[in-house]
Amino acid sequence: MKRRSVTAAMMVVSLASALAAAEQIARYVYRDAHSSANATDYFGTRAAAVRTNHFGFRDVEFGPKSPHRYRIVIVGDSLTWGVGIDERERFSNQLEQVLGPQYEVLNFGRPGNNLPEHLLVLEQALAVAPDFVLLQLYPNDFETRDMRRPVPYTLLPWPVLNQRLTESSVVYNMLAGEWRSIQETVGISESYAHYMRRELGDPKSPHAIQTAGMLRQFIERARAAGVPIGIVFFPWLDSLGKSYSLAFLHDRVGQVCTVEQIRCVDLRADFAAGFRTAQSVWVSHWDSHPNARANRRAVNELVATFAGHWHE
Repeated sequence: MKRRSVTAAMMVVSLASALAAAEQIARYVYRDAHSSANATDYFGTRAAAVRTNHFGFRDVEFGPKSPHRYRIVIVGDSLTWGVGIDERERFSNQLEQVLGPQYEVLNFGRPGNNLPEHLLVLEQALAVAPDFVLLQLYPNDFETRDMRRPVPYTLLPWPVLNQRLTESSVVYNMLAGEWRSIQETVGISESYAHYMRRELGDPKSPHAIQTAGMLRQFIERARAAGVPIGIVFFPWLDSLGKSYSLAFLHDRVGQVCTVEQIRCVDLRADFAAGFRTAQSVWVSHWDSHPNARANRRAVNELVATFAGHWHE
C-alpha cells in the first residue's frame, strides 16, 4: 500500500509538472497574442488598454465640422473598433490616410454592437454633421435579442473553476477549443453557422424580418437627415471560399442595397480570393478579428467603390 501511494503521488507530481511546463511553453509560443475573440479568456483579459474620446469611441477628439474637409463617419462593431490591432491599422485610419487631408474619417465602432445599437449610434453620428455615413456589417449583427446562441458543454462541469482556468490558462483554452469542435462534429452541440441558418435562413422568419426592418430603418433615418449612406459587409471570418455558409446574409443585404439604390461593398469574394485560408485574415490564432492586411484590402475595395462618389 505504501509503495502504491508513493507511485500515485509521483504520478500526480509528474502530471502537474508536465502541465506547468506545457503552460509555460504555450504562453511563450503565443507571446505576441494580446487579444481574443472571447473577451473573458486568457488573452481577452490581457488586452491592452486603448484611448477613447468623449463619445466613448476609440478615436481622437474632434471638433465641429470644417467646411473644407469631407467628413465620413463609420458606424460598426468590434471590426470597426479594431480589436487586436493598433489604431493606425484599422480600415478607418487607413482610409483617411489614403484619401488625404481634405477628408476626415471618424470611427464610431463599438465592440458587441448589432443592428439595434447601430441605430442608436447613428443618432450620435448624424449629430456631428457627416457628409457620408458608412455602415460596417458582420454576420452576427443580424442576431436579435431573442435569439439564443448554442452553448456547448464546458470542459469542466464546475462553473467557477472553469472560468478561473479560462482566464488564467492557455493550455486549458486550447483543450476547451478542441472540446467545442468535437461537440459540433459529433452533433452534441450546434455549430454557429447552423444556428444562423436555422434562425435567419428563411427571409420570412420573424428574426429575419426584424433585422431587415432595422437595416432599412438605418438607411431611412440617414436619408431623412439628408446624409448619403453606404455599407461595407465583412464576411464571417471563421470560413471563406466555397465552404462559406452564411452567403444568404450577404445576398440579402445586396438585395436591400439594390432596392434602396445605395452603394455597398461585399468583401466576401475579395477576401476569399486574396487570402489562402480564413486564419490568414485573423489577428492571431486566438483572435478571428481581421488583421491589418485584411483591413487594408477593405480600404482598397472602399476606395474603388466610393472614392468617386465622395469626390463629387
